[in-house]
Formats: sequence, structure tokens, C-alpha cells
Amino acid sequence: MTGEIKFFRKRFIGGFNRQDVIDYIADLAQERDKNLELKEKAERESQELITTIVTLKRERDEARQIAEHYKSEVLNAAKQTLAEFEVSFQNLCVGFDEESASICAQLESARNIIAILPDALKKTGERFSGMQGLLEEGNDTPNSDETNTTPNMTPKESNNESNNMFPNYNINL
Repeated sequence: MTGEIKFFRKRFIGGFNRQDVIDYIADLAQERDKNLELKEKAERESQELITTIVTLKRERDEARQIAEHYKSEVLNAAKQTLAEFEVSFQNLCVGFDEESASICAQLESARNIIAILPDALKKTGERFSGMQGLLEEGNDTPNSDETNTTPNMTPKESNNESNNMFPNYNINL
């Protein structure tokens, strides 16, 4: 029976045709059995879907836990690596600062030396000119033992003459 309305034939003497009623009841029973089978099948499929849903939820929760674990693990590893990089960076900065200070000190020392160099070269030139003059005078006069044309070079006593090119010797001409 598929939702159609069935009419029973009437009998001449009271009631309906017995065979129509029996057929109708048989059709109803058959439709009920069919619906029961469909209901059982739907219940089985529903139970299978519920089981699948429960399984998928469990797997999802496990996946979330694993993801959280790895996320936490990766985050901790990244934090540790960052901390190590920060320490290395700080050490490099300290090293660069120290090296920069050393280079600056060396540059300042070089500037100081360069600043006094023209004066020292001038004095040295004057001394060499004086020595040359003495040597030339010595060549003009006869060679005698009493005349000493060699400059006298003696070690200095801790005298702080910074303009002398030969700071450890007194040069007397």
C-alpha cells in the first residue's frame, strides 16, 4: 500500500466484502513488515553513523592532543633557540664593542703620532743638516786625533722628551 485510499465493496446483506477486508489487512501487514525492515535498517545505519562519529571525535581529540604536544614542543624549542641566539648576539655585541674600543684607541694613537710627525721630521731634518754640516767641515779640515766628527750617542736617563725621534738615546753632535 503506497498511501492510496482503498474502498471496500459493500455486500448486499450488511457489511463489506470479506475478501476486500482480508486483502486490505494483508497489505497493511506487508507494508508494516516492510516499514519495520526499513526502520531496523535505518537504526543499524544510524548506530553505525553514531559509532563513526564517536570514533572520529576520539581521533580528532587525539589529533588535537598530539598537535598541542608538538606545538608546545616546537614552541619550547623555538624559544630555546631564540634564547641561544640572543646570548650569542649579546656576546658578539660585547666582542664588537671591545674590538671597536681597541680600534678607536689605536686610531687615536695613530692620529697623535701623525700629528707630531711633521714637527719630528722637521727636527730630524735640521739635525741631519747639522750633522751634514759637521761632516762637511770635517772633510775640509785636516784629520787630527783631537777632532771628533762622530756624533756621541749615549743612552738616555728616563727623560720624557716626546718630540725626539730617537727617544731612548741622547744624540750630541
